[in-house]
Amino acid sequence: MRILLVQPPFYGFQNINSPRLYLGLAYIGAVLEKQGHEVLIINGELCFSELKASGEEGFTVNEEIYKEGLAFNHSVFDEIMRITKEFKPDVAGISFMTATTKSADFVAEKLKIYNPNLPIIAGGVHPTLVPEDPLEKKCFDYVVRGEGEDTILELIKAIENKQEVSGILGISYRKGGKIIHNENRPYIKNLNELPLPAYHLVYNAKKYGHIFNGIITSRGCPFACTYCASKVMWTRAVRFRTPENVIEEIKDRHTRLGVASFSFHDDTLTLNRDYITKLCELMRGLDFKIEWHCDTRGDTLDFKILKLMKKAGCYHIYLGLESGSPKILKLIKKNIDTKKVKKAVRMAQMAGITTTVYFMVGFPEETEEDILLSIKAMKWIGSDSVIWSILTPYPGTEIWEIGKAQGVIPERPNWDNYFHHFNQGSVFKTMPREKWDQMLELIDKEQKRHNHRLAFGRAVYLAGRVIKDPRKIIKFIIKKCCPKLLS
Repeated sequence: MRILLVQPPFYGFQNINSPRLYLGLAYIGAVLEKQGHEVLIINGELCFSELKASGEEGFTVNEEIYKEGLAFNHSVFDEIMRITKEFKPDVAGISFMTATTKSADFVAEKLKIYNPNLPIIAGGVHPTLVPEDPLEKKCFDYVVRGEGEDTILELIKAIENKQEVSGILGISYRKGGKIIHNENRPYIKNLNELPLPAYHLVYNAKKYGHIFNGIITSRGCPFACTYCASKVMWTRAVRFRTPENVIEEIKDRHTRLGVASFSFHDDTLTLNRDYITKLCELMRGLDFKIEWHCDTRGDTLDFKILKLMKKAGCYHIYLGLESGSPKILKLIKKNIDTKKVKKAVRMAQMAGITTTVYFMVGFPEETEEDILLSIKAMKWIGSDSVIWSILTPYPGTEIWEIGKAQGVIPERPNWDNYFHHFNQGSVFKTMPREKWDQMLELIDKEQKRHNHRLAFGRAVYLAGRVIKDPRKIIKFIIKKCCPKLLS
């Protein structure tokens, strides 16, 4: 069968150039291709004909510009349909997050107009956690919940042979006017059995392939942060691929698409010391140079590991703290404090690795004093950059359940507002709107001051290195503009 997989556009409506492709789609494409199906993946972010700007994501989004751009008649959807009509799919799958729900709905509606009999499958985080939502809109015929690699093969086979789907684990669907949820599918025990993510199936992969840098070493997170749905999506039991399997993927991506810079999407890459040690040693043994960045926790790092990561190509680490208030850290079950994060930042900088620390605002019971403690912690920790976001009670999180219990989340939420850079006011109403806006303005000001100050320092440092060796600036420019030349 000819199977179309779509990642709906989102960041382009904010004038942000963000070509990142969901790993889930690349894995789904891989298992389908292995089964003999013809697969095409459309990354909606690459379908914008022109972006007015290509800036980075800010603390808050200009929602007027975003919502004005996100329209059914936007040219980006015309481009998606142009590619679709050339491909002539038998089945379509759309993977989306809560924030991209409206965009996904538009894509599904366009597909049904093109072919009313085209089976459309929803997958990804939002359909997994709220499977009723896409099915109630009628354009979607099925939902694949959770880990979809085995489920999609069974579902496609049933669709192809016009078979009953009642026995397929892990799907939801409509039948006789009712929404049916089949039992959950057990998680894949051995991740090594999965084929490597098929980024080469992305439309225009040869043109954009070198930017498809996402990779994971594991699925699952053992921590219980109340704002995160990972423990529901993947459970708290962590399943690892072998380091050798990860290296095989790095080699494959480099050979096929020229990728030499990777982004590890694990919740906590350095969770297992022996594992990351082995992986770094294998990366150092590659016959081509790579660089990479990752997300992790400050309390899983030490200087020896950081030095090894640096030698293996790690250039940047993202660390979660979320708040500088002990009260809030306890409430969100972060189980870490500012001292541990500051120590991790200092060790990383000593090892030659730059750092970003995540902060968040808008928690239940959070006061002005708590926010000021977070701003103080941001300055004291001294990371190379910081990223602030606004708490969004996503489905599947403990914060979502708290919000439901307090009555601040409506029975039928407006998913258009569910993005952690939209300023909808404090969901939990811990302070008047005027005070809330004042605090956000202060955070934005202090974040920009912090990041610009450190960016200036890095520029001075880089200038000093260039004076000593002008070849370094040439290599730096090539690396940023034409990375394939270095691969």
